[in-house]
Amino acid sequence: MSSTFFINPRSNPELRSLYEIILLPQQNHLQDYFLGVMAILSEYFSIKYSALFLQGPQKDSLHVEALYGIEKEIHPLTCSSQKGTISKVLESRQPMTIQNLSQEPLYEEMMKGQKRIEKIQPPLLCIPLIIDDEPLGVINMNSLHGSRDEFNEDFQFLSIFSAILSPVIKNYHLKKGGPLMKDSKPKARSHLLDEILEQKLAEVLNKIDPYVETKTKMGIFDDIIRVVEKILIKSALERVNYVQIAAAQFLGINRNTLRKKMKELKIKAR
Repeated sequence: MSSTFFINPRSNPELRSLYEIILLPQQNHLQDYFLGVMAILSEYFSIKYSALFLQGPQKDSLHVEALYGIEKEIHPLTCSSQKGTISKVLESRQPMTIQNLSQEPLYEEMMKGQKRIEKIQPPLLCIPLIIDDEPLGVINMNSLHGSRDEFNEDFQFLSIFSAILSPVIKNYHLKKGGPLMKDSKPKARSHLLDEILEQKLAEVLNKIDPYVETKTKMGIFDDIIRVVEKILIKSALERVNYVQIAAAQFLGINRNTLRKKMKELKIKAR
């Protein structure tokens, strides 16, 4: 990308779009979040088509998780992840250009006869989504800047774009227990939890004056533990419609412990 990419962010469409994407609130569904992301990009660039594909549990296939600019009913929804340019992108973890759609397992049938879709035109850019150095899937989309300098401007920008989206996309699947959940190691989920709690607790501690805390002996450690326990138990109960056995199993504790905590924290059983 040109050297002006990191200069004057107010007049820089790349930086402005990335900033807005980072601030984008989470939605209930990945499709809605993806549409929000692409709507932001389309304000700054000419985006006609984009598709998000994620690998299945066996990593031998790709499935459409979200689309922009086209309806799911007329778009191929699955293909092999072991053939074509997409396969090379997943293997190399580097973005590439799809020049011939008729040679791609995903698009080859669509390119024949009446199944051809005008909004999907080559070249398409194929961008890998990477988590912990492992490919999660890809995003296919038309070029933002055009073919100048062999799409280098696009690839540099979209590599940053991918780094921002990858953890968010994986979180959606962790939340809904989708196909990726089966491949996810407990270590990865624990690491994600550590990051979230570290960020939120740091925000809390930054608002507390250590001198006042020491003098007044507020007991911030016990207070935080109590608040976290109350939030976890209430959230678990709400998620399982206040069935205590299910909430205890969800939290990984026994029912007697749950009841004891509910009494201590004054959580109503409904």
